[in-house]
Amino acid sequence: MVVNKPKWLWQVVFEGTRPTAVSFLENGRRLAAGNQAGHIYVWELPETPPAFESPKNSDRKAPDQPPIRRLEGHENGISRLLTTPDGKTLVSASLDRTLRVWQPADPPSGSTEAIMDIDQRKSKAKRDRKDEALAAPGVKVETLGSVATLAGHDDWVLTLASDRAGKRWISGDMSARVIVWDLTERKETRRWSGLSWNWILAVALSSDGGTAVVSEARYKRDDFDIPSAALRVYDAGTGEEKLDVLKTMFPKYKPDDTSYGGGQIWRKFVAAGLVAADISPSGELVALGQGGETDTGKVHLLDVKTGKVVREVSGHQYGVTDVKFSADGKYLLSTGRDTMLRICQVEDGKEVAALGSPRGGQFKDWLSALAISPDQKFVAAADIAGLVHVWSLEG
Repeated sequence: MVVNKPKWLWQVVFEGTRPTAVSFLENGRRLAAGNQAGHIYVWELPETPPAFESPKNSDRKAPDQPPIRRLEGHENGISRLLTTPDGKTLVSASLDRTLRVWQPADPPSGSTEAIMDIDQRKSKAKRDRKDEALAAPGVKVETLGSVATLAGHDDWVLTLASDRAGKRWISGDMSARVIVWDLTERKETRRWSGLSWNWILAVALSSDGGTAVVSEARYKRDDFDIPSAALRVYDAGTGEEKLDVLKTMFPKYKPDDTSYGGGQIWRKFVAAGLVAADISPSGELVALGQGGETDTGKVHLLDVKTGKVVREVSGHQYGVTDVKFSADGKYLLSTGRDTMLRICQVEDGKEVAALGSPRGGQFKDWLSALAISPDQKFVAAADIAGLVHVWSLEG
């Protein structure tokens, strides 16, 4: 990855319920994003962005691009979107308790009309005291269904990860269930459960698919009877636990301790939950992002074998939402509630780029997810106000 004067290229409008997931397709010229309503749209990004001037009194700094396709099938919010290395297969995780497999380049099954700017339309109708804006036609898009549904979870699927080859996948749900999948065979190969009261907040697989890192927690806002969090390393093939990270870090940690005192042992490290995870291409490090409403959401870098903290990289006011290593392992990218996408050097933690407009975590447009294009030249981030941003990393 080369980071040299990144440039904001597009702002894709995706209003309605907040966008929650984003992923590049094919050669990086197509982009998929999903939202809390279970809608997944695909955009085709032109080789050269059209000329653009920001409208007066507007925060927009890049041209919009309408979607070309809608992927239909999920019945609840999208939590994660990931693409296989060849960019041809998209896998989605959803609150409807399923994973779905898509071939977005397949011939469409039909077409429909999509309203992507509903919030702007409502504002205009209210301002003008007329409903014409609400009745205006939308964008015509092709529709396509999934090629497979992976069922096995009994609760909301919150997280999803894959190995670097895209053959082994892992998902986790709100009932602390972890499932490992063979995507080629489209079948479950292993499952296990964490602490019964927890949610699986983040999962990560090593490049070869042999090692899994699983983060779980169920944070309570009061200071009493806080359920224990957990952070463990597993053999992804057998489900055997290889390392209990919190137990290694905090000798007084007890998985079954839900008291106030127990929570104080690990809470500074875990904060409101380690909600994002990724394992470096070398398999030596795991990045873990502190989520929720915390003063400064940190990203911890841990040694996968020992569980020891190597360093802290980056930080997002009020919490991290997503983390990803670059393909060469030199950079760590993270998004957060401070409306920023930050790029830091793994070697020393130095921040080399901060993309976005820092406005703190109390605003409605914090970034919820990020994606890196297969060629490592572009990054995308979804914000909860209804935009998906795309930057070129080489200006």
